[in-house]
Amino acid sequence: MIRDHEQPAATPGADGVLELPDPGVPSTAGDGSEGAILVPTSSYGPEGWDRRESPVPREEPVTVVVNGTELVTLLASPGERAALVAGFLYDEGIVDRIEQIETLEEDEDGVRVEAQGVTVSLRLFERRVLGSGCGKAFAFASALDAFAAAGRSLPAERPWAGASAVTAAAAATYSGGGLYRRTRGTHAAALFERSGRMVGLAEDIGRHNAVDKVVGRRLLAGRGLGDLFMVVTGRISSEMVGKMAKTPIPLIVSKSVPTDLALDYAQRISLAVVGRVSAQRMRVYTFPELIDWEG
Repeated sequence: MIRDHEQPAATPGADGVLELPDPGVPSTAGDGSEGAILVPTSSYGPEGWDRRESPVPREEPVTVVVNGTELVTLLASPGERAALVAGFLYDEGIVDRIEQIETLEEDEDGVRVEAQGVTVSLRLFERRVLGSGCGKAFAFASALDAFAAAGRSLPAERPWAGASAVTAAAAATYSGGGLYRRTRGTHAAALFERSGRMVGLAEDIGRHNAVDKVVGRRLLAGRGLGDLFMVVTGRISSEMVGKMAKTPIPLIVSKSVPTDLALDYAQRISLAVVGRVSAQRMRVYTFPELIDWEG
């Protein structure tokens, strides 16, 4: 089983852009070549028109079959299919514990899963296709039921994370994706220790998929999610908050903004939401007592 090795903090390169060291495990933090393809384009600039090949993100369907029944088809970037599916099953509450998953077998169509104790009605999922990004609205059950069952609480230690660690983590996430640098067309999700040290990053055409991949990779490696926070690219929607409800992660961060429904749900599940993060400022929407403004 692949271990999700710890990754040192990002360091500034000669051009001032934060550079991420090699994490030592297969991930989407490389040069992005696997997840991109060159296509012919006509480009217009100061010197007029020219013809060139430009990189665009690849997209593929990943059909998830659970205990012999087709559950759903995810549209995602290539790579890390097992992590994507494991994270999806956990984040969506289809399995309560990663140990319920007995096997994850990849084939040309997707991933076949054998899992113990899966009691959710598969009729809710049969032949359903999930979009890869913005505007996707999906929940396997009533959101309010899921939040009521989450049993989450804020960390006892407050403040919990320093503002400087949060801003550095956001900068590392937004500059650390090789596929994004190559195509400018993907999202990233990363997990950080409270100190701001990155312990995992995943990229995908869908921001929800990126979250599932980075969570799934860590769970499959036998590592927990406690005492970590999440940084995502793109807005924080209610579905993103729903994915956090199954985890002990107390803080989610983005350079973008949350939706009103996301904030309503975040209050219910004791999740701190930070947006509009830049080098000089941030906006804390819920539970500001978790942030150490002097740290």
